[in-house]
Order: sequence, then C-alpha cells, then structure tokens
Amino acid sequence: MCTALPELPEDIRGRRVLIVEDSPFQRELLSALLRELGFRELHAVAEGSEALAILRDCHGCLPLLLLDLEMPGMNGFELLQRLGEEQIRPQVLIVTAREEALVSTVEGMLHAAGVPLLGSLSKPISGADLHRLLAAAVCPVEMARRPAPPRRNLDEAQLVAAVRGGDIQPYYQPKVHLKSGRVIGYEVLARWIETDGTQIPPADFIPMATGCGGLGELTFSLVDQVLGHLQRLRDDSISMAFNVDISLLANRHFVDDLIRRVALAGCRPDQFVLEVTESALMDDPMITLASVGRLRLAGFGLSIDDYGTGFSTLRQLSRLPFTELKIDRAFIRDAESNRRARAILNSAIEMGRQLGLPCVAEGVENREELLLLESLGCHSAQGYLLARPMPAEQLFSWHLERKACRALSAWLGE
Repeated sequence: MCTALPELPEDIRGRRVLIVEDSPFQRELLSALLRELGFRELHAVAEGSEALAILRDCHGCLPLLLLDLEMPGMNGFELLQRLGEEQIRPQVLIVTAREEALVSTVEGMLHAAGVPLLGSLSKPISGADLHRLLAAAVCPVEMARRPAPPRRNLDEAQLVAAVRGGDIQPYYQPKVHLKSGRVIGYEVLARWIETDGTQIPPADFIPMATGCGGLGELTFSLVDQVLGHLQRLRDDSISMAFNVDISLLANRHFVDDLIRRVALAGCRPDQFVLEVTESALMDDPMITLASVGRLRLAGFGLSIDDYGTGFSTLRQLSRLPFTELKIDRAFIRDAESNRRARAILNSAIEMGRQLGLPCVAEGVENREELLLLESLGCHSAQGYLLARPMPAEQLFSWHLERKACRALSAWLGE
C-alpha cells in the first residue's frame, strides 16, 4: 500500500504513463501501484513494438515509460535502441528481474543516446521505491522528436582570425582538495567568444583546428593568456591544467616552445599539468615518449584524462610518468546507486593511492557524490557543484573569495 507516502505533486501525477510489460500480473501490479500514487492516465502494452507505435504518435509532452527488458517480440533493448535512433526521448524507468550488470548496460546505452533515465527497480517492486523515483520526474518541454542542434558553419579562415584576435579564451574550472577544502588549481577550457557574447563550444572548433594544422597555434594562444592570468593571481600554490592533444607531443618543437614560454613569463613548470586522454596513448612512438620525459624532467605535471574509459590503462601507467589520474564522470555518476560502478571507482582511487598518484574526480554535480568521493579517499574534485567554468574577469575575485576555504563543509553550505 502507498497511503502513508507523501503525495506527489500534481504536475507529476498528471503525467501519462506507458507501461511496457509482457506479464499480465506485473502489468496489473504496476497499474495498481501507480493508481495508489495518484496517476490517472495509464496505458499498458505487452511488448516493444506496441510501445514504439504509441510513442511515435505522441506530440508535446511524452509519457513516462515504465519498461521491462525481457519481452517476446521487440524486447526492452531493441525498443530503447529504436527510440534513440528516432530521437524519441521519454523519461524511462526500468523494471526488471535481471542482474545488475545488465541494468548497468541499459543505463549506459540510455546515457549515450541522450534518453533521460529516472532509475531502475528490481522485481518485485514496492510502492515506496516507485514513489521515490517518480518524485524526480518532470514534464519535459521537448516534443517527441528533437533533432540535434546543427553545428555552426565555421571555416578555417574564421578560426585563424579568432585565434589571432583573442576571441578564443581560457575559461577556468576550479579543482578542490577534498580533505582540506582548499582550491588547488584550475582546469583550462577553451571557449570561442563571438562579438555578441555567444560561446562556441570546443566540439565545434577543436576538430577543425586539428585537421587544418592550427592546433599548436591555438594551444599556445591559450597558454600565453593563462600565463598572464597566473601572474595576476599571485598564488604559487595553484596549478593550471591543459588538455593537450597527443599529436602536439609528437612534435619536438612543441616541448621546446612550451618550456621557453613558461620560463620567459617567470612561472614555474610545476604549476602546469598537461592532461592527455587515455585512449590517445595506445600508440607510443619514440618521439612522443621523449617529449613526455622531457616535460617531466622540466617539472611539468602529466595527467591521464578520463581514466578508466580506454583500453591501455595499466600498460600506460607502467611506462609513462603520470603525476595525476582524472576519473571519468561516468563512474562517479553511477557509483551511488550501482554497486559495480562504485567498486570500479573505489578501485581507481586505490590504484592511484598505491602508485602515489592523486585522483581528481571530474563532473561532480551533487552533495552525495562529493561526500562519497571524500569517504573513498579521493584527492580532489571539480564540477558544477563546486563551480562552473568562468572567464578570467570572474576568476580573480572568485579566487580571492574562495582561497580562504579550509574545510570541505564550506562548499556544502554548512
């Protein structure tokens, strides 16, 4: 019975619900629980093709989708794949008796397709668990089909002009030490700022810079701006982290130029961390390894980015002089509710500890994630919970205000 549970808001109870379940008993049970929770507009079908036909005909707010995985005909996996292909994105709640690993596969699939997931429930389900997940449901504004926004029509001449005109600027996202609550550094993120203030995201111009051979000039434009901002901050305790494409490290002149620029600015190399994506390190020609070695000898830090998402992790950790591991957001997002994801997260942090490498958690978005990371012994974190990436004009005042933080509780409003 659900009578003792708090009443769900009307904008949730007023949603349509589509139940996709081949068992008549489970369909009736779900319908009864939903009616007790105040839902009035329920539709139940026995397999995926029926649900797909209904969702294709929807206009406006899509129904909540309560979905079993095992069904005759079109099963849950096939239905979700079709929804992703056709860009139909209802909020989904998985109801299944299958193992946790299979549910994790579904969750990863939905995340990749941009289909919003409310969560998953193991059979037999309870009204309390159903209430808890449905309380997070909202009525999305989007229509049943939402095409991806078109990328901007940019050309190489515009890119070169933007780099040389200073329109591509560094934005800074803080890294916070979890034990002390101190700001220990910033990740540098490139943003193309148009004259009207509109931001062009890196995904729209970094591939072009790579393809046309302009990535080195773009990177050094950012480096020079960051060196000036670092001098203004006057704080020797912080570091600046850059994403560096592996192709740049295959150019011996890149290392020479980077070392020279930092020295001329009067900054210390150990205030710079070069982040290299794990998957890019699967090939390790001699010149790349030599570049990495020279940078470490000069004092630069080296971080393995998106740790755990590639295939060569252990091999690369054994042969490259990393000074930091950055843990991918995917493991952090799922760790609170997924036993396997939590085990992987804990393993990554423990691996870093045994190797003497601090672990930085990326994309921390809520209090629970931050406290979990602290309890597991993670070194530091960054993400929207702590601060969004900011332009230089905000950086200086923000840093002065926050540099006095001496406890993690200061970031939690305690």
